[in-house]
Amino acid sequence: MMKTSWRASALALVCLLAAVSCSSAFAADQADPAVIQVGNVSYPLSEVQFALSSYSLMAEATGVLLTEEEKQEVIDQTVDHFVSLGIIENKLAEFGVDTFTEDEMDILRAQAAVTYEQNWQQLYQTALQYGTTVSKEEITSWMNEIGYTQDAVVRELMVRERESRILDLYCSDVTVTQEEAQAYYLNSFLNPAIEKYRDNVPLYEQEILLTGQESVYTPEGYRYLKNILLAFPEEIQTALNAMQARGKKIVTQVQTAYDNLARAAADGEDIAPYKEIYDRKVDALHEQEEKYREKEREAIPLLQDTINTIREQLASGISIDTLLKEYSLDQQQTGTDKPGMLYHPDSQLWQDDMKAAVNAMTAVGELSEPFADEEGVHLMYYAGDAPGGERILTAEEQQQLMESALYAAQLEKLTGLIETWKADYDIVTDTSLLYLD
Repeated sequence: MMKTSWRASALALVCLLAAVSCSSAFAADQADPAVIQVGNVSYPLSEVQFALSSYSLMAEATGVLLTEEEKQEVIDQTVDHFVSLGIIENKLAEFGVDTFTEDEMDILRAQAAVTYEQNWQQLYQTALQYGTTVSKEEITSWMNEIGYTQDAVVRELMVRERESRILDLYCSDVTVTQEEAQAYYLNSFLNPAIEKYRDNVPLYEQEILLTGQESVYTPEGYRYLKNILLAFPEEIQTALNAMQARGKKIVTQVQTAYDNLARAAADGEDIAPYKEIYDRKVDALHEQEEKYREKEREAIPLLQDTINTIREQLASGISIDTLLKEYSLDQQQTGTDKPGMLYHPDSQLWQDDMKAAVNAMTAVGELSEPFADEEGVHLMYYAGDAPGGERILTAEEQQQLMESALYAAQLEKLTGLIETWKADYDIVTDTSLLYLD
């Protein structure tokens, strides 16, 4: 029913790489020249370029195309970020607290190992959840390819520790009131979320639902649904299996025809006869797909007695959870502690047949008309309306908000100090070798 991909959930991991882009400074050699020099601290080309690659990954994952002006802006911001890190390291060196003991490094490595494993498991389990055939080795290889390694996490933890040290030295006098924390919450979280998601359900689902994140705001209009999934009758399933086997053969024929067409084009041959064969194979594939859909729909009248029984039992007062346990292949929404899966009429995650069936329901407690897809025959139950608007923060989240507001206020003071400190150091930057794909 839902149209998505495991790689969508990797977006959160990709976004994390934007932060994992700064490590401890080290001397550059001729093969890896320093592109940023701040006092006694230098950053080599490889390190700064890795930070820029993180932005490229995010842009690719979200489908954003950056203009040349925007690319230059990202490069300038990245350079400024490293300059700030260099100033912090110089200041910490003046106080003799810029280095890490071996015991401290052991702690950071242990923390990094846990963080890396958690993100690895999340990515792997998400791939399995969406039925993607992927090995553990492929997950590790992909993470290495995008630069997400335990060493990268260690470097980020070192950056955070240096930031903590500089804040303790210069910003420990900063305080915030409840009113200031509330203003920070409105300006930094609630109002931006409302502006972004109120009229854009697809964006909310891409950035929040699919990534497993939590938002302080939910667009109005979501429903809770529970899904009674009925298995295909044996004769329908047998026919579908045979049609699926035939479909795989046609897919192979389409690929062969395409390869022949591409080869003919590359060799300068007349592609007309190859194009004709390719078009015929594609038409045959579409015809087979439609026959498959028609065969799926043939299951509905064959299951009508079961559907009628379910409706009668629901009307007599038997709970939806009892009916789910008795009839449904899909047990994910069973249990009174589970309100159901979220659905919105403006969503782009669901197939048209499902949306039509759900949108036709007008009251909580209704059971939709049946529809069929590759999983079986579905009856959707309108379990309730999901609360929209601002999410009420828990006591723990309120405490976290105070801490976050304090941290933001400390960073604001630190930013001002860094601007002042820039005059104390020789700063040399060379952006000629930097690029953004």
